Order: sequence, then C-alpha cells, then structure tokens
Amino acid sequence: MCSEAVAASPAILELLTGSEAHPRLHQDISDVGHALRPTEEPPKGAEVMTRRHELDWLRVFLFALLVPHHVAVGFVDWGVDIYKFVNDRLAGDGLTLFIYWSHSWRLPSLFMIAGLGTWFLTARGIGIHVMGPRFLSLLAPLIFATAFINVFGGYAIAKMTGTTTGLISFWWDWLTELEPRQVQHLWFLINLTLYTLFLWPIFALRDQIARAVPKPPLLLAALVIASAASVVLLKPYEAALTGDNYQFVLYLIFFLGGYLIGADHVQVLDWAKRQTWWLLASAIILFIIKATLLTLALTDDLDTGQALAEGGWVTQGLSPQNATVFSIVEAATAWFWCVAALGLASRFLNRPGRLLPAFNRAVFPLYVLHFPLTLIGLALAAQFSAPWWIEFFVLLIFVYIGSWILWRIFDHIGPAAFLVGGKPVKPTYDK
Repeated sequence: MCSEAVAASPAILELLTGSEAHPRLHQDISDVGHALRPTEEPPKGAEVMTRRHELDWLRVFLFALLVPHHVAVGFVDWGVDIYKFVNDRLAGDGLTLFIYWSHSWRLPSLFMIAGLGTWFLTARGIGIHVMGPRFLSLLAPLIFATAFINVFGGYAIAKMTGTTTGLISFWWDWLTELEPRQVQHLWFLINLTLYTLFLWPIFALRDQIARAVPKPPLLLAALVIASAASVVLLKPYEAALTGDNYQFVLYLIFFLGGYLIGADHVQVLDWAKRQTWWLLASAIILFIIKATLLTLALTDDLDTGQALAEGGWVTQGLSPQNATVFSIVEAATAWFWCVAALGLASRFLNRPGRLLPAFNRAVFPLYVLHFPLTLIGLALAAQFSAPWWIEFFVLLIFVYIGSWILWRIFDHIGPAAFLVGGKPVKPTYDK
C-alpha cells in the first residue's frame, strides 16, 4: 500500500548502462522530530539550548519530499505492485532513478531527525509527564487517520481495481475487518512509538551519553558500521517494505543515531557544515556504486536483482553477487546523505523565516493527510490523457494544497487538530 520500499525495476538497467539565536529551552518537540520549538522561558536549573533553525527547515524539507516520492510511484510501471494501480501515462527511467535515490535516504533521515528531536524533548525529563504526551500524540493520529482518513485512499484503490461499488459499504468493511494494509503510510508512527518505548531506559542515561559521545567523524563511522552490520546480517533472510524485518532494526539505529547526534549537536552540525562538500561528494559516489551494483545484479538475473533490492534472497534460494558489499554500501549511502543534509542545512538554512512557524505546525499534519490525497489524485489523473509530466505536477500541486486546506480546517476546529498531529499555536520566533 505504501511506497516505502522501491521494487527493483528493469528500467534502472537502461538508465545506468547506456541570528543571533535567543537561548531558550527546547521543549514540546513534536513526536516525529518537531524541530526545536520554544514555548516559554526555562525553569530554574533546566538545560538551556540555542535554537537551531536549520533543523526546523531540514525537517520541513524532508517531510515535503514525501509528496513527490509518493506521487512518482504512481507514474512508473512497477508502482502497480505497491498501489495496485498506476497512471495511464507513465514516465521514463529518470523518475525511477529519482525514486530509488530518495528511497535511499529519505526514511532514514526522518528517523534520524525524530531521534534528534527526542534528545531535546528529554531535556524536560523522561517521566510519564513527558513521554505520555509523546505516545498520545503518535497514537491518536495513527488511530484516527487509519479509521477516518486512510479509508478514502483505500477506496480509491478499490475503485480503480474494480473491487467495490459503494463508499458506505466499503467504509463499514474497513472498520469491521481490520487489516495491516489500512495503516498505509502511518506505519512510520508505529515504528516511532516502538522505538521510543524500547529506548526509554536509555534516555535515563542522557547526561552520561552527552559526556561519552565520540567526535563527529568517529560517531559517523560507528553509525555506519552498526547500520551495515544490521543490513548484512538481516536483509538476506526477509524482504522489507514498510519498516518491517531488517528495516525495523536499521531504522531503529537511525533513530538512536539521531539521539546521539543531538547529544553533541553543536559539534556535529559545525563539523557537517565544514565538511559539507566532502560529505555530499561521498554520498553521490556511494549512491552511484549502489545503483551500479543493483544494475549488475538485475542484468545477471531479474529475480535475483529484485531480491537484492528488497531482501530475502536466501529464503528464495538465490545468491546475488556482491550482496555483502551492496548491503554495506546501502547503509553507508543512507548515513552520508543524512549527514550531508545536516551540513547543507547548517550552511544555508540556519536562519529564521516568517513562514517557518506555520510550516513547523503544519508539517506533521501534512504527513498524516497527504497519502490518501495522493491515491485519490492519482485515480483522478488516470482518467485523463494529458502528458505524464503535466499530470505529475498537477497532482503535486493538488496534494500540497489539498493537504494544507484539510490541515487548516482541522486547525480551525480546535481540539480536532490533535487528531491529525496538530499542536496549539506557539509564540512566534524572535526576529
């Protein structure tokens, strides 16, 4: 149902072969890494931190990247394996490469940002008065959106595949015959809830972690090694699609890595800023290596190449060449893109903006709302015969604007905003 794992496509074959910031307490961080939102003066004895606007902006851009990624899946032939239908006009290999590139680091970066935000959240403590609201703000949108918002995306799929007739009867079945697929893109919230629960005891060691975290280069190396080990050891045995199997452990490491980055965020962001171009060049080279290795595997045997991309080749009795190297490069590619993004944000985005407070409040609700609109819009676009790139950009605009309008409706209702991940209005940034 969700496009979080990219099905390997033969299309890859042809393509690759032919402010002074005001010091305040960072509190009430959103539960998906809501970046550094000051609400009041810190109480006496509380930890005081300096606002990092680049983390605000990076979080906004990373969640905004969800929309073109999910829209793009509806314009490639293998998207039918994920959405059960695709647009009537399909794009070429370039869009497949974009999906593969964004998939290489987009979700890891979101878990990293969430972990980083959790570091600031735990500055307030780790008791139930802090962690309880966090769990509630994750689970409430998960339950509400699954029951009352995702159903419209599910109905769009059912209509396009000819498996339903009426919305009311479909909705009744949706509520009474629960299936994992109904969660759709919101599996992200399930993983975040579990990661927070699993690591809760570690949060009690916050002060010790702050003193023990290694220098940025060593921290990056350790995180790459840990991530590579998880992929090498687990990916051969089970495929992963929505943060399950080997991805569950891999994303847990990115969440924990974000927490460790938060423990020394001043030094890490400064180092990433100074090393931005080296990190970015390394990330590009690693992605080229990753794509090339996958291309070679697909050229040798399509099923084996697809298993290499998705996982589970051992249980299928397959033996991809260079599988261990590919797994190591997969982990390294994700981390280098994540840290390069931190460096780019620190270099170019470390400044407040008039729109930033509104974007920060809207980004989590837009995440909750965007995917059903993507499926609805794709079903509508498939009824027309315009060039694919026109339909693609029209659908992008439709999803962005539609999600924003829905968010503003929920926001104006008041308490209902909480059901889609909304937060009360906070004081504006210092100019």
